[in-house]
Formats: sequence, structure tokens, C-alpha cells
Amino acid sequence: MDASAAPGGRGDGLSVPTLAAPLAQFVVRTFDMGGNLGAKDRELAYASPLLAVLGTHGDQAHDWLLAGQALQRVLLMACRHGLQASYLNQPIQVASLRPRLQHLAGDGVPQILLRLGHPVGAVPAAPRRDVAAVIEETTVQGKEPRV
Repeated sequence: MDASAAPGGRGDGLSVPTLAAPLAQFVVRTFDMGGNLGAKDRELAYASPLLAVLGTHGDQAHDWLLAGQALQRVLLMACRHGLQASYLNQPIQVASLRPRLQHLAGDGVPQILLRLGHPVGAVPAAPRRDVAAVIEETTVQGKEPRV
């Protein structure tokens, strides 16, 4: 689990109660939800107006960073044009499926598989924390405060 899902987190991302964290980690690592999840992902893929694969030349930390930067640009541009995105993670995360996706996508290593399209209805704004909760003002002796 990433830091946002860690016990005692600030509630950003996925939050897991402290007592439930070990159980959640065990379930994620132990149980294969492949059959049902795969069927659902297949339905979503077939119903998608557009599927996009973001790939890199390699599969190292630097490549992952580049994929994240590309994803940022794609998501911002999609938002600007009124599109919504969702992820189809299974073909990327399941070791036996990733090479098949790579074969379909062509050159490179697939890092992210996205569904893109116009939302059916109004999309509520994502919850945000107050600015004061995320920005800390500091002062350095003899200098103006900076954010």
C-alpha cells in the first residue's frame, strides 16, 4: 500500500483504519479477484469510447517518472476538453497480462491503460482540503515570509 493508504494517514487518497491495515494488506496479497475483475474490465474496455496506453522505452524508475509526467499532461488536457479518465489497472499489474498488452500496443513498455470519454452526467468536484491545511508559511530570519 502507498503512503496515502497507510494507517494513521491524513485521509488523502485511500484511508485504512489502523486496526484494519494488516487485514487489508493480507487480503490484497492473498486473494485473486481476477475472474470477476477481469470480466468487469473487459466490459469497460469494450464500452469505452477511447482506450489509451501510455508506455515508455524501459521499465525502470526513470521510465515510471516519465510515464507519470505524461499522465499528468494527458489528464490535464482531457479535463480541459471536458473528458473524464479512468484506469484499467489489471492488464498493467498482472504479470501474465502485461506482455499481451505490450504486443497489442506495439513498441515500448505499457505503464498505464486509460479509458477516456465524456461523462454521462454532471461530475461532482473532488473533495479538497483547505489551503491552510496543505501550505505552511515559513520565515527565515531577516527575510519576508514565503509560501
